[in-house]
Amino acid sequence: MAAGFEQRTRRGRVDEGAGAGAPVPAAGTAAPAAGAAVPLASAGAGAPASLAPVVDAWGDAIAAAPERIPAPRHAARTAVEGAPVPPRVCAGPGRLRVAVIGTGKVGCSLARYLGESAAVDVVGFCSRDEAHAHEAVEFAGGTVFASPVEAARAANLLLVTTPDTSIADVWDELARAARTGELCLRDKLVVHCSGALASSVFAGARELGAHVCSAHPFYAVSSRFDCWRELGRASFTLEGDDWAVDLMAGLLRARGNKVSRIAAGAKTRYHAAAVMASNLVVGLYDMAAGELVRCGFDRAEAEAALAPLFLGNAEHIAKDGVEASLTGPAVRGDHTTIDVHLSCLEGRDRQAYQLLTEQLVDIVRRRAAETGLLA
Repeated sequence: MAAGFEQRTRRGRVDEGAGAGAPVPAAGTAAPAAGAAVPLASAGAGAPASLAPVVDAWGDAIAAAPERIPAPRHAARTAVEGAPVPPRVCAGPGRLRVAVIGTGKVGCSLARYLGESAAVDVVGFCSRDEAHAHEAVEFAGGTVFASPVEAARAANLLLVTTPDTSIADVWDELARAARTGELCLRDKLVVHCSGALASSVFAGARELGAHVCSAHPFYAVSSRFDCWRELGRASFTLEGDDWAVDLMAGLLRARGNKVSRIAAGAKTRYHAAAVMASNLVVGLYDMAAGELVRCGFDRAEAEAALAPLFLGNAEHIAKDGVEASLTGPAVRGDHTTIDVHLSCLEGRDRQAYQLLTEQLVDIVRRRAAETGLLA
């Protein structure tokens, strides 16, 4: 194994820092618009700093009410710190046993990130690439499972982090095993991390007793072994059945993450928005670098020169919002400069410049309307 892998080897667990959830909305609070993303005020609200007491409380409450499956929407709650009552995934010593199917960037990063919790045991990984599975185990702990069914037997929380095109195939294998008696899915949580797919890809889960959701990190996870440290900055978007969403929200909030919930029908648009703010920005950066190359820069010099401009703008947007961050000819109404720019650009670069300038003009108009400067 490469020397750099030493930095990725499994270390001891650390206790959680404080991760406060938002308060439960007061009775009579207006419901959000259909499909809108909302903060999960009810999910994991009031959780202690360490997740372990929450999981223990869940296990006790479940043992006392084993038939409370499925629960009414956000209705059944314990009296312990306002924590939700999930299904019986945590009976016993009060630890979540997490198995991961898929050993790519998200699978390795999320397993290591969640595995740092004192309430989580990463029991292992399953992958079509056995070498990748062994690397993931060395990195995040557990053992290598020969099949998704074997992984599911060992876990009460199963993370499916395969490519989107493989999620349904993984679920079909699990569902077939459950229907033939080879596997019991009752009260297990099955979670995929796709941004585009809804939890409905787990067809028939309710009949098999499983609780399912999607949990997408709103973050560009670009490395198998380095990005886990960055996930504390990520917000997560959840969608699925109430028990699964509540448990995942509590788990993530205890790690300090912000969590929102959207409707299944909004997943495609949500993912398109994420691609706009992440992947498409790379394309725009590449276009700008290409124009600098035409000005005489070499490629590496062009990309390096753009970095401070890009990073400063991103930080300003994150801190102050879109409208306060807008500068340049569009905000000044400098149509002469815009026309000169368009005259020297060609093809897709020209199209992108024109389309995005129109978007900037819309921002200017919106800001003017909000400040009363637009009649």
